Amino acid sequence: MSVQLILFPQNYNGYTATTVVPNNQFVADKTQFLTLLNHSGYDSTANDPALDAINNDPAISSWKRFRSTGGAFASVTMPTRSNANRLELFSSAVSTSSSGVYQKIIGLTPNVVYDLSITITQAGAGGLLVIGTGGNITGSTLTLGGQVLFTVLGTSATGIQTVSFTADATDEILLLSYQNGNGRTVHIGKISITESAQQPTQIYADLDDGQVICDLYEEEDIPLSLSVDDFKNVAEKVQSYSKDFNLPATKRNNKIFNHLFDVTRTDNGINFNPYVKTKCVLKQDGYTLFDGFLRLIDISNKEGEISYNVNLYDEVIALADILKNRTFQDLSSTFAELEHDYNKSNIKNSWNEPPTANAGILLTTPLGANSFAGSQGDTRTQVIKYPFVDWTGGISLAISTNLGSGTGPINNRPELEKLEDAFRPYINCKYLLDNIFFNADFTYSSVFLNSDRFTKLFMDFNFTGETPSETMIGKYGFQAGITTITSNTTYQNIAPLNSNNFTNQVGWNNTQKKFIGQSDNVGYRIDYYIHFRGLATNNVDHRIIRKDGGGNIIQTYYSNTFSTTSGNSVLWNNTLYATINTNETIEFQFRSSTNNGVSLFQNGANGTSFHVSVGLTTVINTTLLNSRRGELGQWDFISGILTMFNLVTIKDPDNPKNIKIEPYSDVFIKHSKSGVLTDLTLASRGIKYDWTDKVDVTQIDLKPLELIKQTTFKYEEDDDDYAFRIYKGGTGGKLYGEEVFVEQNMTLLQGEEEIVATPFAATVIKPLFDRYPNLLAPAIYTSNDEQTEFEGFDNLPRILFNNGKKSLNASYYIPAQNGYSSENQSDFLQFSHLSEINPTTSTTEDYNFGASQLIQPAGVPFVPSDNLFNLYYAPYYNELYDSNTRVMTLKVNLNPVDINTFNFDETVMIQNRVYRVNKIEYKPNDLSTVEFILIT
Repeated sequence: MSVQLILFPQNYNGYTATTVVPNNQFVADKTQFLTLLNHSGYDSTANDPALDAINNDPAISSWKRFRSTGGAFASVTMPTRSNANRLELFSSAVSTSSSGVYQKIIGLTPNVVYDLSITITQAGAGGLLVIGTGGNITGSTLTLGGQVLFTVLGTSATGIQTVSFTADATDEILLLSYQNGNGRTVHIGKISITESAQQPTQIYADLDDGQVICDLYEEEDIPLSLSVDDFKNVAEKVQSYSKDFNLPATKRNNKIFNHLFDVTRTDNGINFNPYVKTKCVLKQDGYTLFDGFLRLIDISNKEGEISYNVNLYDEVIALADILKNRTFQDLSSTFAELEHDYNKSNIKNSWNEPPTANAGILLTTPLGANSFAGSQGDTRTQVIKYPFVDWTGGISLAISTNLGSGTGPINNRPELEKLEDAFRPYINCKYLLDNIFFNADFTYSSVFLNSDRFTKLFMDFNFTGETPSETMIGKYGFQAGITTITSNTTYQNIAPLNSNNFTNQVGWNNTQKKFIGQSDNVGYRIDYYIHFRGLATNNVDHRIIRKDGGGNIIQTYYSNTFSTTSGNSVLWNNTLYATINTNETIEFQFRSSTNNGVSLFQNGANGTSFHVSVGLTTVINTTLLNSRRGELGQWDFISGILTMFNLVTIKDPDNPKNIKIEPYSDVFIKHSKSGVLTDLTLASRGIKYDWTDKVDVTQIDLKPLELIKQTTFKYEEDDDDYAFRIYKGGTGGKLYGEEVFVEQNMTLLQGEEEIVATPFAATVIKPLFDRYPNLLAPAIYTSNDEQTEFEGFDNLPRILFNNGKKSLNASYYIPAQNGYSSENQSDFLQFSHLSEINPTTSTTEDYNFGASQLIQPAGVPFVPSDNLFNLYYAPYYNELYDSNTRVMTLKVNLNPVDINTFNFDETVMIQNRVYRVNKIEYKPNDLSTVEFILIT
C-alpha cells in the first residue's frame, strides 16, 4: 500500500498565505490614525515636498505628515484625521502641490513579497502616489522595494487598492503623497502591509500544478488522530489533527523546505515560509485520508541526522489562530458604515421593521458593496438598534404640574434627563459574526445561525461606563456699553467673556476666545445670543467655524452677512450642534467692511450670551462603538456564542474555507433510545456503518465514562451590576441565569466543573417602576457601597433578544436633545433574555442557561423551561449520563475507504448495539484504535 503526503504551493489556487504569528501587520496605527495629530506637520517649499520632508524630518514608526506651502506652490491643508477615524489627504488648485503622510516600516524580510493595501473611503480625481524608500535617498525618485508605485484614483475609485512589492531592506519608509489640480480630498480608512499570498510558486516535476510529494521514512506510517468531540469535557471541541512526526532531510525534502536548517542558506526565490499556512493532503492507495494544512514545528539534528518535525491540522483550528489576536477594534473600518446621528429620530426609527416607513436608523453615508448591514446604496439599516434599557439607575418619576398633556414631563410618569439614560446602541450578533468570518476570509453554513433564534440577538455597544452627557449650563454676558469691542476688516473672534462658570469639559479659552475640544468626539450644544450695534453704515460678515489643532479651518457651520447703520441693533441667535475632537476648536467670528463699523455690547437682559452643554453623543461613529467593545477579542465573541448554544463546528468537505455550524443535538442526536435494537435495517434507524466484522473482539477495553458529579452552566459574573448583585444576595448565592446540573443517581461520581459563556454576562430584566409593569427593561447599572447612588459602569458584553416595538398604557418623557424637541412617548423597543413577553403559550425560549424567577411584576405568567441548558445541553447530558452508556476502546481493521467515507455525525453498529465514535487513532497498514461511546 502507498502512503503519500502531498504539499501544495503556499499560494495555491486561492488559498491565502495567512501568517499565524502575531506580528503579521507591519503598519503602525493602521486604522485609527491616532498618532497622526501628535505630529505638527512639516511645511515644505521644495519642488519635491515628500523628499524634503523625509530628509529633514526623518520617519519614525508612527505617522508623520507634510504639505506644500509657500514658495512657487499653493498652500495645501495639512493631512488630518476625521471624526470617523479616516485619514484625509488634501490637494490644492495647483497640480504640483501635494500633501501626505509617512512612517518607517520595520521588521521586513529582504526579497520577500509584501502586499500594501489601502482602503479608500472617498476618492478624488487625480492620483494617490504610493512611495517608499529604504532610507538611502540620493535623488528625487523615491521607491518602495525598488519600485515606483503609482495608483490613479478617479472619482469612483473607492474600495481596497492593493499593490505588491519585494522588500529591499529590513526597514523601508511608507509614504503616501496626494496631489490634484482641483483641490480634491482623499479619505483613507485603513493602510496595511502584510506578507503577500503571491509568493513565488514552487514548481517541481512531481505533479503538474506545483504540488510536491514529500519523502517519508521507510515504512513509516503517519499517525492520524480523528476526533469529533471530547465527551469528557463539553466545553472543548477537539478537531481532527495528527500527532507530530518527522520527515527525513532527503534531497527532495530539502528542496521543498529550502534547506531551512541551514542558517547560512541564500534565498533562491522560492523560500519556504514556516509562518504561512501550507495546504496538504494525506493519501493512502489514492484515497484522501486528511485534507488540511501542515505546520513545521521544528528541525532536529541528532548525531548528524536531520529531520523536519511537522504535524497536520484542520481548518477550524486555523480560524481560531487567525482570530485569537484580533479584536473588534480591527473591525473599525467595517463599523464606519454604521455612522449616524444620535438623535430622537434615529432612535425611534430603529424600533421600526420593514415595510414600515423610515424603518431603521438613517446612515451618514449609503452602504457600499458587500455590506452585511443591507444592500448597496441603502441609506437605512436594521443591524443597529436602540432598545429601552435602564443604563444609569437614575430614571425617576416626574414631579410636575403637567397632569396629562403637552411636551413637558407628565407628573408621576418616567422622565429621562438625557437620551443616554435609556438609549445606547446594540448591534446584531449575526452582523458581527458575518463580518468576523468575512474579514478572516472564511464562510459558514448554518440552519441555526440563520434562524430567528439567532438573527434576533443583539450585543450591547455601551460607549462608556459614565453617563455620556455630563451637562454644563450657564449664561455668560459681556460688559455693558456700546464700545466694549469694535471690529475691523479681518475676521476676529467674539470678545472675552466677563462672567462665566464653565467647567473644564466645556473647554472655553477666554484669552483665545474659543471653545477647545478636551477629548475626542465631544458633542456641543451652544445656544448663542449675540447682540451687534452698528457704528457706521457697512456690511458685517459673521461665521462659526471649526479648526484643527494646527489652526486650519476644517468645517464652516454657519456663514452670513448683514448690513448696519449707525445706532441700529442686529441679533445673531440660534442653536449650534457640533462634534469636535481633542484640540479642535469652535470659533464665533465677525468682521465689518469698514474699521470700527460695528460693536458687540451688553445691555441688560438683551446682551450677548452663551448657554452650553457638552456630551459625547452627537454622532455615533467607530470611536464610540469601539470605546468599550474595541478590546473584545473576535475569537472570544465566537467562542462565547459556541458555548451558549453548544454549537459544533464541522469542516465542509466540499469547501475547506467553509465551516458548518449547528447545535450539537441537531447534528448528533438522531435516534430514539429503545434498548436493544431488533430492526435489522440500518438505514431505517439512521445507522450508516456496521463494523461488527472489523473489530478485534480479543482486545476490548470497556469502562464507564469519567463523569463529573456537578456541572454549572453560567455567564460571567458582572459583580458591579447592581441588579445582578441584589438577585444573587436574595437567592442565597444563586446566579441570575445559571443552571447547576447535578447527577443524583450515580452516587460514586465526584468533582465539579463550570461551563462559562465568556465573555458575556447575564442581564436582569425588571419593570422600571411597579406602577408601569409593561415597561419591562434590562437593568445595567451599578451603585455605591451604601446603595444610595446609581450610575452607569463598564459592563461586560450583554446579548439580548429583540422582542420588538411595544406600547405602554401610559407614556414616558424624552427630553429635547441634539436638535430635536421633547415629547411624551408611549412606544419603546423591548430587548430581554426571553423570546417573547406575555406569551400565550409555553413556547417562550429563555437565553439564560437555567430558569430564574423573574422580578415581579414582570408580565410573564410562568418561568420558561426552554432555556439554553434544556434546549442545547440536556440531550447531550441525558445521553452521556445514562446508566447504560459506556466507553469502549477496540482495535478495528479500518482501511483507506473507511476513513475517506466516515462522518462523525453518523452512528456505528457493532453486534446489534449502537455506538458513537469519539476518536480514531488511525495508522495506515495497521489496526486502528477506536474509542466508542455506547448509546443503546
